[in-house]
Amino acid sequence: MPKNRRVFTFLIIPSTTSRVRRLNIPAKVFYIVGGVLSVLVLFSMMGAVRWARDEAQNLRYQSLKTENDRLRSENDVFQNRYSKLKGQISFIQDESRQLARQAKMEPATDVDSLVGAGGPETVAAMDRQADLLEHQVRLIGDRLRTDQLRIASIPTGLPVQGYMTDGFGVRRNPFGGEAGREFHEGLDIAVSFGTPVNTTADGLVVWAAPYSGYGNLVVVYHSNGITSRYGHLSKVAVEPGQRVKRGDQIGYAGSTGRSTGVHVHYEIRENDQPVDPMHYVQQNHS
Repeated sequence: MPKNRRVFTFLIIPSTTSRVRRLNIPAKVFYIVGGVLSVLVLFSMMGAVRWARDEAQNLRYQSLKTENDRLRSENDVFQNRYSKLKGQISFIQDESRQLARQAKMEPATDVDSLVGAGGPETVAAMDRQADLLEHQVRLIGDRLRTDQLRIASIPTGLPVQGYMTDGFGVRRNPFGGEAGREFHEGLDIAVSFGTPVNTTADGLVVWAAPYSGYGNLVVVYHSNGITSRYGHLSKVAVEPGQRVKRGDQIGYAGSTGRSTGVHVHYEIRENDQPVDPMHYVQQNHS
């Protein structure tokens, strides 16, 4: 082919029976079309790369947005729980202070001062505050239980409701004789025969049997050397070694022993020395 007429010839054969067609394209045109197509392919590839990069960035953005939304939701839940916990701790702290006053304990050091001041509160600070409150509440609970046991073991009130015929101290001898007057070591309360007799405090039964002029007698040891006695019972309803609570029935009213009629002899002793039961009946032991 002459240099001044360089062409590219393409043979087109539609089918085996068709006539062969010849397509001549000048080299200059071929190169121009080829260059244009190359440029188009290059731009297409660059566009595809940019689209893929933008799509990857969009996917990453969506992923980060989803993660951010999740973290924001979790933070909202945490803040709600944190606020609730803070409120509960504040409530418990106020309650513990009131309980401490009821238990007559010295005011505890302010918990807030023990966890630092300034800046946002941290979970560690809340943990320390909760631990201190728990310790404080335990101390208060122990003190209250001790006080409850102490109060429960101090005689209060009377063993029966009736008419008081004799008080504590010197009285006229109801049996006459040479001794016109005698010292009465307790209270005599007249009631109907068989009236239930109840102990006036928690304690341990140390005697439940006839004893000298007391007739059928029940003696209950309470605490700190304090005992209570219930005499002239028609029948005893407890046994030695039995623990009783305030208000428990320990026997029935009668007239056994040195007695002129149905009544209950109620006596309180401190270190085995009789004291006026009215001191316990009228005193507030809280």
